[in-house]
Amino acid sequence: MVVPLSDGTGREALHDLRWRIDEMLADSPRAVVVEVSGLTRLSSATIAALLWAKRRCTTRGVGLLLTDPDNALAGQLHRAGLHTVWDIQAGATPPLKGPRA
Repeated sequence: MVVPLSDGTGREALHDLRWRIDEMLADSPRAVVVEVSGLTRLSSATIAALLWAKRRCTTRGVGLLLTDPDNALAGQLHRAGLHTVWDIQAGATPPLKGPRA
C-alpha cells in the first residue's frame, strides 16, 4: 500500500492513513509506504500521524517506509532525530508483498 503525501494533499492523506490503516494492514503487506516527495516540511500533525501509523504497523509486524524525501526534508528528519524512527528510502518504491525479513 502506497500513501502519497504532499503539501497539497497532506491533510486528506493523513486522514486516509489514520482511518484506513487497519484495512491497509489486513493484506499483510511487508510495508506501508508513505511517498513524501511532495512534502517540503513536516508539521507537528504530520509527525504525530506518522508516529501513530508506525506504532500500528509495528504491532502487526509491518514496516512503515518513507520514500523519496528531497534533500531539505531528509535534512529535517535527520536533525530532528526522526531518521532513526522510520525507514527512509530514496528512489523507487520497493515491492510490497512477499516474505518479511
